[in-house]
Amino acid sequence: MSVRVLRLRSAIEKPLQRWGVLSTRRLRLPGFLGIGSQKSGTTWLHEQLRAHPGIFLPEEKEQHYFDWNYHKPLAQYARVFEGAGDRVCGEITPGYAILDSARIAYLTAVMPRLRVMFLMRDPVERAWSQVVMNVVEIGGRDPATIRDAEWIEWLDEPRVRSRGDYLAILDRWGKHVPSDRMLIGFFEDIRNDPAGLLQRVHRFLGVDSTPIEPATQEKVVRPGRKVDMPEAVRNHLVSTLGPDLGRLADRFGAPCTEWLARWS
Repeated sequence: MSVRVLRLRSAIEKPLQRWGVLSTRRLRLPGFLGIGSQKSGTTWLHEQLRAHPGIFLPEEKEQHYFDWNYHKPLAQYARVFEGAGDRVCGEITPGYAILDSARIAYLTAVMPRLRVMFLMRDPVERAWSQVVMNVVEIGGRDPATIRDAEWIEWLDEPRVRSRGDYLAILDRWGKHVPSDRMLIGFFEDIRNDPAGLLQRVHRFLGVDSTPIEPATQEKVVRPGRKVDMPEAVRNHLVSTLGPDLGRLADRFGAPCTEWLARWS
């Protein structure tokens, strides 16, 4: 079937699926999604959940169906999970955090019992880590040649700002997913108590908790390139994200209060 025909089929099917006119019951779809945030430990979480005998995740971490591959039919996405058997199945794509309300409405319509997991990291550290990954690790730039103004321009890009706007993300998803089916964790949990976080996730997904391997605790996140943040860049980020830090501290308490104190 040609790409053009697949796109047309998907465009016709999706409104019918959203409103229940076209049933999706025969499709094996995820019971949970990890939606981010980027650079906050989702690779660690993917590896831990893949190791659990009662959970199925695709070998490839990020499927990107609901953002990059939305033009494809839902049945094509469902084939990824056909081998799950009676295991709880899901996938982790941090890009889903910034889906718009229409996409979220569609995916929660076809997966009405969906559970959602979201990991948060200090927004200042997260933004810096994302830009270093994009510009240095992927883009190949030498940090020593990058001016402060360039760093600031990249940090102010919408793709960076939107991924760290946790309150907007949670409010947008919260309109479609009840609070008891959303789990919020923190990057600090992975550093300080990975076993405790994993137990929370297992309970949330309704599977037996399995012990974390001691060796895995030392490899909690995928290491990135270490680049020191210039003072002018730090001051800009703290000034820009300061209001968000305060709102996060008010809403969630620790460790968000620690983020606020760190940059105050």
